[in-house]
Amino acid sequence: MSEQSAHSVPQLFYIFALISMFYMAYNLRRLFTVQVGKPDNRSLNLLSQLYNSLSFGIGQKKVYSKRFTYASIMHFLIGWGFIELTFATTVDFFAAQGIFKEYLPGFDTPWFAWLNDTGGMMLIVGCMMALFRRHYIKPDILPQNNLSGRGTFLGDSGILFFLVFLSIGGFFTEAARLAVEQPPTAHWSWVGYLLSKLTTQANWVALKPYMWWGHAITSLIFISLIPMTKMFHVIAVVANVALTNRKKRGLLKSMNISEIMENPNADVENISLGASNVKDFSWKQLLDSVSCTECARCSSVCPATRTDKPLSPMKIITDIRTKLYSETMDYKKTDDLVGGLITETELWSCTTCGACMQECPVLIEHVPTIIDMRRHLVLSEGKPPVQANESLEKTMLNGNPWGFPKEDRLKWTESTDFKPPTLQEKNEVDILYWVGCAGAYDPRNQSVATNMLKILESADVDYAVLGKEETCTGDSARRLGEEYLFETLAKQNVETLNKYKFNKIVASCPHCMNTILNEYPDFGGEYKVVHHTELIEELISTGQLQTNYKTDKKITFHDPCYLGRHNKIFDQPRNILENVAEIENIIEMKESRESSMCCGAGGGNMWHEIDQGSRVNVERFEQAVETGADTVATGCSFCTIMMDDAMKVTGKEETMQVKDIAEIVGESIDHSV
Repeated sequence: MSEQSAHSVPQLFYIFALISMFYMAYNLRRLFTVQVGKPDNRSLNLLSQLYNSLSFGIGQKKVYSKRFTYASIMHFLIGWGFIELTFATTVDFFAAQGIFKEYLPGFDTPWFAWLNDTGGMMLIVGCMMALFRRHYIKPDILPQNNLSGRGTFLGDSGILFFLVFLSIGGFFTEAARLAVEQPPTAHWSWVGYLLSKLTTQANWVALKPYMWWGHAITSLIFISLIPMTKMFHVIAVVANVALTNRKKRGLLKSMNISEIMENPNADVENISLGASNVKDFSWKQLLDSVSCTECARCSSVCPATRTDKPLSPMKIITDIRTKLYSETMDYKKTDDLVGGLITETELWSCTTCGACMQECPVLIEHVPTIIDMRRHLVLSEGKPPVQANESLEKTMLNGNPWGFPKEDRLKWTESTDFKPPTLQEKNEVDILYWVGCAGAYDPRNQSVATNMLKILESADVDYAVLGKEETCTGDSARRLGEEYLFETLAKQNVETLNKYKFNKIVASCPHCMNTILNEYPDFGGEYKVVHHTELIEELISTGQLQTNYKTDKKITFHDPCYLGRHNKIFDQPRNILENVAEIENIIEMKESRESSMCCGAGGGNMWHEIDQGSRVNVERFEQAVETGADTVATGCSFCTIMMDDAMKVTGKEETMQVKDIAEIVGESIDHSV
């Protein structure tokens, strides 16, 4: 590095800087309001925390998205421009003190000078893009307050103007220094150098001290106000992503409610279950709310929001923050959280599809937070949705939300060519086929189960079913907030499964798969669980299953939320389709894979309907229609029902069909024989 002399900084500046830092530290109390929350017992790993901080925090990994191209470029310029200027300011501070001067670049070291000016211009251009977006091409869903509002000083536009003013002031301060000192490498500071030519050296000599002090004071004011402005997310986001366990992200926590209810010392009449106020959430959930940047990406992809339901995931999170600040920082008093700031209809509109969490750049976990409030409504207030309550009662009495007798679990096999063996008969098998409630009782999904038997038999798989011993996994009950019913079903199923020996469970319904795979371990149920598309792909790739016929139908695949976003199974269904259809006839919808739109049935919405806005399944089916496909393929019991219903509603029964992957493969087997 080039040698440099220490630049003199007035002692008065350090006094002002100390005052600025103290005021910033005082305002950082916002960050520590989350301490009122309950403990969060998820384990953290130091290396993972460091990776999260660097990649998702400083590196802004999830900010960059093709879906939000303009905003991604804008934030890249603002973020990295700000980071570069922070780096430059830190280097300048050490240089001014003569610390590490033999290792640090000088003010006029060519690469450092160029980098500083480039960073400043990036910040200015990014801020101007943001202002243009907010005032001329603003998405309707993006909140906007010009100079104040929503608990932030300077509002949305004011802070952007402040950053532009600060950056321009920095360039003029640099121009004055370059004009006075005239270093030989001045031209590397390409912006400041051009500005230095605007007037004479004598004028710059006179202006230099005013420029320096003006920029210094403005910078210190900015630092002191950071926690009060939208720039607070620079601090809160890094803390939030660092403390996020990405492996457990989105998973629902067990309440162990049966232990609570069976505790003889528990005050059952007055106990509060679920979350109805800020102290009922964990500190991590509260940190989620504090770190929300209000970018509105979550709401822009939410199927409920997009179909004019009252839910906005962003509003849910920011309402919690509003209530948190109201109770901990003496902000203006607000309504109650659940039933006040957040209505019951908002909570019941959520399909738990996970699109909000998929797009959130700061790793907020919207779905578990919403479920915690649903738990309060159901367990503490006894207020599930009226329509859904019927399915909960049927599940409680008969072990399935359709309400059919348990004894009829295998009745669907009476019309099939195959009679599946039960584990009670065989005791030990390679594959346990989990038929699911839909496969056993819903006429539309019985075809899927029948074709799965055909596939298993054709591939000579050693398998069995549970038959009458199988009961609902409790997926819908849990997501509807009925945790006690879910725990009862989970424990019953785990007790049944642990009686037998099998290598893995194969489920046709991603909801069943997700529950057994990711949630039953909390109840002693550790199993290898795969989706039927994973098994089918394996059987085809190993040659155990022959599919010699390819359909000439044009097919588009609808990614089920609990198969794709929640469990990252995207390729297997598509690989299967390439074996049973011509590749050129497989067409992707405009929203597919991680960006797939929900069918509308998740989160218990299969069993009740929000009578506001348009229907989610119809909007999704219209996307399938746009592809020109003849067949909508899927791999989920609920999706099959919802897409089939949308096909009928839109009058496409004569020209289109909805098929599960297993049905398409089953047809291929029939043609191959």
